[in-house]
Amino acid sequence: MSKLLGNQLPSEVLELLNQGKITAVLSSVTEQGNPHAMPLHLMVAPDEKTIRIALLRNHQTVENLTADGRAFLTLIEGEDMAYGIRCRAELVRDPMKGSKAMCMFQLEVEEVKSDTTATVIVIEGVKIKHRSPKSTEFFKGMFDELHKG
Repeated sequence: MSKLLGNQLPSEVLELLNQGKITAVLSSVTEQGNPHAMPLHLMVAPDEKTIRIALLRNHQTVENLTADGRAFLTLIEGEDMAYGIRCRAELVRDPMKGSKAMCMFQLEVEEVKSDTTATVIVIEGVKIKHRSPKSTEFFKGMFDELHKG
């Protein structure tokens, strides 16, 4: 059962987002009004009201967020965490300094809800592994820039 928590990220979510080790699902709205979801890895939370994300500039999600601004972030992670975060997105850097292929959005948190249930316990989220040392370095550069804003 969903439980509304307010309009700020709980401390455990803030900490999780700043570890740089999780995958979330970012949903946006297409021009036709349809939902569009994608896995998201590059995100940080400088405070309880703000999430910064890096996206590939030519991705459909960039077009959707620029045109509409509505975003929804779904986090499912170990320690029984399942959160839905409704946000308002704003493009803040295009392109990013660390890669001309990337852009940065800032998500303003509007509503946070907990989606844990009485029937199951979340024990692990989506895990990723870098394909190469070059990928590891790319992620490090993107996270550094997201943290600086």
